[in-house]
Amino acid sequence: MTRTTKVEPCFNLMLRQADRVLTSHYNAYLSDCGIKVTQFSVLRSLWYLQPCSQQQLEQALLVDQATLTRSLKPLIREGYVERMPDPADRRVMLCSLTDSGKTLYRQAEKQWQRAQHSVEQKLGPDMIAQLLGASSALIELKS
Repeated sequence: MTRTTKVEPCFNLMLRQADRVLTSHYNAYLSDCGIKVTQFSVLRSLWYLQPCSQQQLEQALLVDQATLTRSLKPLIREGYVERMPDPADRRVMLCSLTDSGKTLYRQAEKQWQRAQHSVEQKLGPDMIAQLLGASSALIELKS
């Protein structure tokens, strides 16, 4: 006898599984640049926000301090990101891209674009629009 009990899908599990697959996909494209997609996200945010405080970066990326620190440490160590005191409030550290960080970002952005295009080709414009809409709605749950 076979069971025909229908199991309700877990949204969280399915999204986490999709996240792992998507992260692996982007990491494969970015591997030639020596960074992971989490680090690329930091570089991309700094590209548009710099200089900005770590707290501003945390808010932009929706991550906690520990998660941001894990992504920032190698970027600082390799000389791609620098931290300096905010002239207006020396207790606040501002982050910005160094010249080599800007160069890395431009190189990595080309690979990121290739990864984006690959996902767009696989899913199609309608599903991408649905995915972005659903993602935005889920992010609003944070409010």
